[in-house]
Amino acid sequence: MEAKKVDALEECFEGEMSQIKATVEDRISSVKNKVSDLHAMVKKLLENQIVAFEAKKPVEKTTSSVYRRRDDEVEIMEEQEERYEGRHGFA
Repeated sequence: MEAKKVDALEECFEGEMSQIKATVEDRISSVKNKVSDLHAMVKKLLENQIVAFEAKKPVEKTTSSVYRRRDDEVEIMEEQEERYEGRHGFA
């Protein structure tokens, strides 16, 4: 009798854990998508700031008397996972 109760509780527990795991995975996926979108928006913002800055800045003159404009491309450096996880308490 006790063994049946334990088995029933284990099945119930496994079902609940599976549901919790699926919920957590969905939320993690959602957060990853939001972070990716945020990453793209920040990159675009930085690129626009460079364009605005370059528009205000005088055009550089080369030795051959040809005017040129610097082409800056924004590069967002990726943080190492170990540093991020350690600093924010994730394992």
